[in-house]
Amino acid sequence: MLSENLAIRLYRDRARVQVDYVLYNTGEAVDVRAGFPSLGVRLEDEKHEEIEDYSISADGQNVPFSTEKGDPTPLKSLFDAKFKEMGEFDDYPPDKRPEALDWLVSTVHFGPRQRRHIHIEYDSLYAYCTGGYSDDSDDCDDRFAYVLSTGAAWKGPIVDGKVTIQPVRVDASRLIVLPTGRFQRSGDEFIWTFHNLKPTTADDIVVNMNDHSSTIASYDIEAAPGTESSVSYYIAQSGRYSYLNRNYTPHSDSNSEDYPVSNVANENPGFEWRASHSPGIGETITLSIIRPAHIDDVGLVPGCGQEKSEWFNHARIKAIDVTVNGKYSHRQVLPDEFFVQWNNGSRGYDWITLPTYTGSANEIRLTIRDVYPGKNDQTTCISQVVLRKWLPSRPTVKGQDGKELP
Repeated sequence: MLSENLAIRLYRDRARVQVDYVLYNTGEAVDVRAGFPSLGVRLEDEKHEEIEDYSISADGQNVPFSTEKGDPTPLKSLFDAKFKEMGEFDDYPPDKRPEALDWLVSTVHFGPRQRRHIHIEYDSLYAYCTGGYSDDSDDCDDRFAYVLSTGAAWKGPIVDGKVTIQPVRVDASRLIVLPTGRFQRSGDEFIWTFHNLKPTTADDIVVNMNDHSSTIASYDIEAAPGTESSVSYYIAQSGRYSYLNRNYTPHSDSNSEDYPVSNVANENPGFEWRASHSPGIGETITLSIIRPAHIDDVGLVPGCGQEKSEWFNHARIKAIDVTVNGKYSHRQVLPDEFFVQWNNGSRGYDWITLPTYTGSANEIRLTIRDVYPGKNDQTTCISQVVLRKWLPSRPTVKGQDGKELP
């Protein structure tokens, strides 16, 4: 292998990976059959696969691939110990362990002494785990892994290599990047360059987002009319404490029987409000705070659908105005990003910091100002809205099983 150039862009629930190889055939013509590894977990009632939207090309021409099962035993160190503990992996018999490995297999023809450029790109969903009693939860760190050691299968070392890790929607200051001593930080990027490397499992790359959180549910708030949820959450994450709630009644001039504005206060992500006209620019949702208090941020899910294809089929909110008490206002631009919302913590929302104001918030108004166009239609949705207040110290709350926040 003459070179490997690996670029990893870190988003909230996944990394976007692009890798370019330059391979040289030192002998006669040959068809090279090779596989790219995809880690996963297969439990009795569900399965999680690492790689989505995988593609491979040779000199710009797409190459077909198939999936074959592999043995994950040599790569078990890439599965986080806390992840395995919470998933009770050790309780499974050896022949039914949940760790999984798939090979995405392709065949590429090389002529004699031919040099070829192989390009691979894919989404890598982070490994995560969550557990807890009732509505309380303890969530592990999100983790990304890249199996560099498979490069050892090629003849000779990797002559020149470069790995770039770019945090896009995660906090660069909190990342734990392995292997240690390899990466140099430049701004928010982490870069590792190497020469003549015959990689081993010690060179496999793991990025720990260091974003574990703990949540305690509270049931002492009034449910907004027309909704099913009255649960709020106290959250400990990254050394800070916050209080998430839906302590508001939503109103909108744009309302429909199938997608009413009350849906935004429902904890179930399958419920949504839809703007009455497309693409919804200028439409407003007003949150009347049931018990006025000082609120720091509004979190929302700015689109439709729980599947990636459905999400991008519709329009998504790009710019939104937020106004507090009718006079404090600012505009915020949101990234165009799909996210798999899987817990009740703060990770699943796009957060809008409220403009500076004094006293309590009695009313918060959200006005759509711009959208990202959908592939199939220009319907714009909001499926969840929550309020967040930062707390000055650890709250003295307990879960139903006596749990306290760390």
